[in-house]
Amino acid sequence: MMQPSCHDLSGVKHELRQEMRRRLKRLPDSSLQQWSEQMIKALQKRSDLWQNPGSVALFGGLRSEPDLVTSFMPWLQAQGWRTVFFAVDQVHLIPMEVRTSEDLKRGAMGVWEPSGGREVSLETLDLILVPALAFDMRDGARLGRGGGYYDRLLSRPETAQARRIGIAFHVQMLPEVPCEAHDIHVPEIITELDGF
Repeated sequence: MMQPSCHDLSGVKHELRQEMRRRLKRLPDSSLQQWSEQMIKALQKRSDLWQNPGSVALFGGLRSEPDLVTSFMPWLQAQGWRTVFFAVDQVHLIPMEVRTSEDLKRGAMGVWEPSGGREVSLETLDLILVPALAFDMRDGARLGRGGGYYDRLLSRPETAQARRIGIAFHVQMLPEVPCEAHDIHVPEIITELDGF
């Protein structure tokens, strides 16, 4: 799939990252918790996503991200899904099967990483839930946190068969997100407002 045209806007992206971090930091914990619970309900309502169990890559651990571990991961496993988190290996993300929250630890960047477990092949991922600081509501352009981990992951041919769905709170949806040629877009985004 061809990506929409992008420009060299690294300085603008840096400023927007700073603004989004400030915006998310100002949000009260109570709002984030409520939105997280609504996000889980919105995801669970999407029966089209979960009817054919396979392997799904999850993320989380940061205050401004929905909690996909506490109730959602066990729910997925009860539906027959294998749940995967990524270990950070220098500049790459390595998919590892995670069975319980005890298989997770805080990584150097504060995100959940597998504390052990079995590495799985990227080709076996059926669905990748993709985080971001912000998404473009028009074309799914993604503003990551600046490390390029997901751009590298999603540009690998081994992940081409996986369905990609952006996961973000409504305050992270913007009318426009600057992007560069290497930035990956996601074809679908789910917020906590979907299904309500």
